[in-house]
Order: sequence, then structure tokens, then C-alpha cells
Amino acid sequence: MSCSFSIEFPQATEAQLAALMQNILDDDKINWEARCPIKPEVDFTTAELADCYRLAWQLLASGVNMGSARRLVVSIAIRCSATPEQAVSFKLIRARFKHMRFACTNCSEQHTYPEILHSVTRLMGDFQDAFRNGQRVKTAWLGIKLLFRLRAGFFGFLRKNIADVHYSSIESFKRYVVAENQCLAEATQGCISLTGRKFHELRKIISRRIALNDTYRVLYPSPKLDAFSLYLATINGLMGEMHDDLVLKRVQGELDYDSQSFKLPDEIASRIRAFVSA
Repeated sequence: MSCSFSIEFPQATEAQLAALMQNILDDDKINWEARCPIKPEVDFTTAELADCYRLAWQLLASGVNMGSARRLVVSIAIRCSATPEQAVSFKLIRARFKHMRFACTNCSEQHTYPEILHSVTRLMGDFQDAFRNGQRVKTAWLGIKLLFRLRAGFFGFLRKNIADVHYSSIESFKRYVVAENQCLAEATQGCISLTGRKFHELRKIISRRIALNDTYRVLYPSPKLDAFSLYLATINGLMGEMHDDLVLKRVQGELDYDSQSFKLPDEIASRIRAFVSA
């Protein structure tokens, strides 16, 4: 169905926005004691999916000042590196964009995102990888590209794309979840090998799922939802550490990210299997 309410109202409280941001910051923290709840996932209504979408937008709109973001990108690009404080500031900006992209995928009828949102979020990720891995020339070049993308008028155009979404029906959402769970289940079979690219795609599924649960539990608090996010955060964190290592090896010329394959470590595979079979 088409958008029938404002993405701006009702407004989230400051406490809700702060709680969601903290959830996002915690979404890759590893807790070896975390256990997957029985039947962990929510039976969403269309209105609840729309509520989650609205909250994701308000987190982005309230937390990113475009002038400050452009100045930060310029500073990093000129230095060809980021100070620890700048790296944290940029991470927080990108986290809000990523969360909005997850919300579009989870909550839209087509389970995808506007190209304007995807392209700038991906460029932010490439820029962040460059300055984190000491790639000075690449940092400067990607900073120039990102500054151009974030030029005046960008945020208004992005808002229009976000507001024009068609929200997912429950039938479409269920098909989407089943398909993503099937991808996870197939990847955890012992005979399957993955490339770095395929591994990254699997991690995105986990990231999308924890993003949705993290948003929902701000609006509808529950100890079970808290436990589910704790469990998914452990999987996300383990996969994130592994992916950082893969990216570093690619930068150093030690890995062909798209062709070299490997088995999914059991510490990750066993947790994913428990999740998809719960």
C-alpha cells in the first residue's frame, strides 16, 4: 500500500531516539553467553512495520546536520586520514544512513531501497574503509566524490524518496523473511564454501534483522526482544570481525575477495543454525 501518513509525525521522543542509537552502537557486541530465544521473531502488523520505518527516518533526520557532515568529509579528505574523533563522528553519521537503508529493505513492499540512499551509504562505507586502512590517495579521492554527493539539495531529494515508499504487506514481508532465512540455512551447510562477497551478503541479512528488532524493541519494549538482539549482535560481531580481516587481506593483496572461498566458521554457523531453526 502507498504511504498514507507522515514520516515526520508522530514524533519520536528524545529517549526513543537515544535508545535506538544505543541499540545500533551495540549491534555488533559479542556476548558468548547469549542464547537464542524460542520463537524469537515478531509477527509484525503493517502498522508496526510503518512505525519502525518512521522511527528510522526520524533518527537520520534528527541526527545528521548536512553542513557539519560536509565539513567533516572535507577535513578527512584534505588530511587523507581521520583522527580518532573524526572516525567516530563519521561512523555515527554512516550508522544512521545504514539503519535507514535497512528499514527500507525490511519495510518496503519491494524490500529494497532508493538508489540515492544506497549509493551514498555505499560510498560512505568505501570512504570509511579507505581511511581506516591507511589508503591516503583513495581517502582523498573518495572524499571528493562523497562531498559532491552530499551537495546542497541532497537531503531534500532523499527525504522525498523515503516518504514515497510503498509499505510492505504482511504477505510480502513473510515471503521476504522466509527467503532470507533460507539463504542463511543454505550457507551453514557443512559442504558450502563462501567467497568474501557472499559472506558479506550473509552478514547483511543478519544486520537487517537486528536493525528491525532493535527498532521494534524501542517502540514495543520486551525482555525477549532484548535477548534476541543480544544473540543477533553476537553473530553480527563475529561476522564483522571476520569481514574486517577479509577486507584488510584484500587491500594487502592477500585475498581475491570475489573468487577465493572458505568454509563458514562453526562459531558463526552454529549460531545461525540455531536462529533459523528456532
